[in-house]
Amino acid sequence: HRDLNGSAREEENKIMKIEEFKNVTMIYMRHVGEYGLKNKELMETFKQFLKDNHLLNDQSVILGIALDNPQITPVHQLRYDVGLIVDENENNILPSRLIADGKYVIFEVPHTAQGVQNFWIQLPKLAEDLSIDEKKPIIERYTMNKIKNHLCEFCIPVK
Repeated sequence: HRDLNGSAREEENKIMKIEEFKNVTMIYMRHVGEYGLKNKELMETFKQFLKDNHLLNDQSVILGIALDNPQITPVHQLRYDVGLIVDENENNILPSRLIADGKYVIFEVPHTAQGVQNFWIQLPKLAEDLSIDEKKPIIERYTMNKIKNHLCEFCIPVK
């Protein structure tokens, strides 16, 4: 059984594609402090805000971005943004910012605590053949279609 489980876990995190991000604007909310439960709470608060303001639809794309490395940034300075991709010309009721342009390798991951945890554990192995751009953060991407299928994506910036 161990071999089957191991290979199944490896199969969970396949490179789906490489995408070019260009002029991607998002409206966002930010949490500053320890990563973990507060990030999840912020995501729930953000989604409720979007629903209350009629900003969610089948085409909506939500992003989660841990902006700092917890191994080198003090816990009280860690920043985590949750955002909704919007047209740059929209009048926004939240702050907006651009996502770093460039190429991203997209991994599809089960949208479960275990699936996400497995992704982070396996990331060094998954990324060993990639030229990761360490200056840009990894982006969690949640499209409505993927969420309905219990999936999410991780976008790894590459050079």
